[in-house]
Amino acid sequence: MLEQFADWVKHVVETMGYPGVFILIALESTLVPIPSELVMPFAGYLAGRGSFSLPVIMIINSVAALIGSGICYFIGAKGGKPFLERYGKFFLLRKHDLEKTERVFAKHGKWVVLIGRFIPVVRHIISIPAGIARMPLKTFFLQTFIGSTIWGGFLILLGYYLGDNWEAVATKLKRFDLVIGVL
Repeated sequence: MLEQFADWVKHVVETMGYPGVFILIALESTLVPIPSELVMPFAGYLAGRGSFSLPVIMIINSVAALIGSGICYFIGAKGGKPFLERYGKFFLLRKHDLEKTERVFAKHGKWVVLIGRFIPVVRHIISIPAGIARMPLKTFFLQTFIGSTIWGGFLILLGYYLGDNWEAVATKLKRFDLVIGVL
């Protein structure tokens, strides 16, 4: 199944080019489970072959991550807390958990967002609790930019320098991601 998904990602990127990369990375930064470990190394590989520009892919990565994360931040800020106060029990969340989240983000929010960008599964959802906690936008976007640029840049350069071997490494990274997600 992972192989079929990887083929689909490759098809989207090859067919749509830069807009495809942008869409996939923006979705990856939301709750849509698009694996960055497949998208970005493949884009880097294509840049290494001369099909894409490496600097353009790096910029697309950072901008798309900001947009996708910003959407989730605003979902959390506008409706997250009322939604979770009403339906949180179905997700095993209590009012106390929301209050604790707000306290953690008030005290350590910038580190939570920055470090969260490197942790599988967490990077997909971290923007929602940041929005619920109303983390200052400037801080949120700065930490998101830094973390997403480092993580995405690493994966893009991995594909760029690994050449034809990018897929074997990306698949291993994604399997590690799945184990973390299950845990």
